[in-house]
Amino acid sequence: MRTFGQTLRNCLPAVGLGLISAFGVASVMVATAPSAMAQSGPKSSKEFAEAFNAANAAYGARNYAQALQKLDAAAPHAKTNQEKSAIEQLRVGIYCGQNNHTQCIAAIEKARSVGGLSGAVSKNYDQLLYSAYKGAGQTAKANAQLKANVAKYGGTADELAVLAKNEMDAKNYGEAIKLAKQSIAKSGSKPVPYNILLNAYTAQNNMAEFYNTLEKAAIAFKTATYWKPFIEHAKAEPNYRSGSAGLDVFRALDAAGVKLSDAEKFEWGKQAQGQGLSIEAEKVWAPLFKSGVYGGAADKSKDANLRTYGLIQAEAKKDREGGLKADETVAAAAPSGQQYALIGEAYLGSGEWAKAIDMFQKSLAKGQMDAGQTALVNLRLGIAQFRANKKSDAVKTWTAIKADNGAAWLARSWIAISK
Repeated sequence: MRTFGQTLRNCLPAVGLGLISAFGVASVMVATAPSAMAQSGPKSSKEFAEAFNAANAAYGARNYAQALQKLDAAAPHAKTNQEKSAIEQLRVGIYCGQNNHTQCIAAIEKARSVGGLSGAVSKNYDQLLYSAYKGAGQTAKANAQLKANVAKYGGTADELAVLAKNEMDAKNYGEAIKLAKQSIAKSGSKPVPYNILLNAYTAQNNMAEFYNTLEKAAIAFKTATYWKPFIEHAKAEPNYRSGSAGLDVFRALDAAGVKLSDAEKFEWGKQAQGQGLSIEAEKVWAPLFKSGVYGGAADKSKDANLRTYGLIQAEAKKDREGGLKADETVAAAAPSGQQYALIGEAYLGSGEWAKAIDMFQKSLAKGQMDAGQTALVNLRLGIAQFRANKKSDAVKTWTAIKADNGAAWLARSWIAISK
């Protein structure tokens, strides 16, 4: 858990829940001028019509001060409830349009007391009230209004996410999870509800669901924010050893599009070199030495690193020019399939997928390897199959892997990468 916590802090800053921006103020629905109103009932006076129309025109031009003056002039001439309602509705438009939150709230309350509001206008006012309460710093009222709006109108994905965040802040984790899932069901195109789920499951110490969610987020958004901690969880497996599965972690991160640091790439190359995989080591290190990050003037171990790189280049050249073919003869006489497995990895690193598949299959057929090693060979066989555009074969190979040395988790990662 300590390692995981560090990974979370380093790779998931968004999980701090600072992602949800305030909603923009809902568009304001206002009454039309009397001439466009229903013509039933008493006819509006000339004084009212002229003042109200002038107010409406000023509102449309965003000249709110003039609009208010004209409304004040029209108010004494309002004879009917319809006219009074029109005045108050226009006041709502003015104050809410100005982001004068306190007056916006008061205007909505006054308009509702007068009545004559359509269902659409009433819904609009409910939405405006949430923004107004929030803008006025009345957080409790804003949250209550949003909750009522969602209950009444169904709620958008963003509204559900905000409610989920509120429940998360209140440590109501079960409710936060429910609302976040509803938000995702409405629209899974935003990371916020996924991040809420990740926090809630962490708070509940429900790490199985945490990683299920992390996997879904990685597939949905395909960013290092989610891929890196998901893939690197392989390192937490009970029998994980960097010397046997470390290369596979780097390979999966690279396949997922995670940008590795120069230090990570250098370590990847060192591990490949340590296992005799010179072609892979050379491929990973080539950009580092070409740029001078390693082997350049600023490299404190310049001479040693250049010597090592020179040896890797020489070994890679030998492997390409027949060394691997000669190794196949040695592997055929070996008592176990481990030698074939190493040759398969070399072909995997050189991009010769068909040869890699052949070597891995021969390795498995010969056997005489422990269960953990066999699982890793199957993992790499699946990678070769996937790279050779045999996705269904690869998924079948990966799905069958059962191990606690990182192989099964990395197989799950590759299945996710393939989606």
